[in-house]
Amino acid sequence: MLEPVEKLVTLFENNAIDRRSFIQSLMLLAATPTLGYAKTQRLNVNSMNHVTLAVSDPERSKQFYESVLDMSVVSRQPASPVVGPGINMGAGDSFLGLYPLENPGRIDHFCLGVDDYVIEEAAEKLREAGVTPMIRKDRPELYFKDPDGITVQLSAKEYRG
Repeated sequence: MLEPVEKLVTLFENNAIDRRSFIQSLMLLAATPTLGYAKTQRLNVNSMNHVTLAVSDPERSKQFYESVLDMSVVSRQPASPVVGPGINMGAGDSFLGLYPLENPGRIDHFCLGVDDYVIEEAAEKLREAGVTPMIRKDRPELYFKDPDGITVQLSAKEYRG
């Protein structure tokens, strides 16, 4: 909000607007709702890294995607305190995660690849933008929620699960 105020001050100081217009503009600016996200140095997203599905049986889903779409396994995740073992199926430069999560048949989250990704720097940029990041304790993964509550993960473009 500082930038618009500075512009108004400059206009007033240069006699481009009168005192009354200056005060009215300040009042309108103060009353204008904002999304609450600070303007900060942005993260440079360059790819859709993966989408993770909640499935009832990862092995059965793996067989489906292998036989129907000719996808192959690029990695497997062991069980963790958060989720059971998962299977990641290659899809070009991205992948499809198949995990035994609650409420099968839904998208659990999606992951965006970021240029020059460093997890702590990404978390700090999110904080500066007014977004609360969550870094998992059992592995270095960064998540946050969008305004509608959709879970977003950030990683390096090369991340393969």
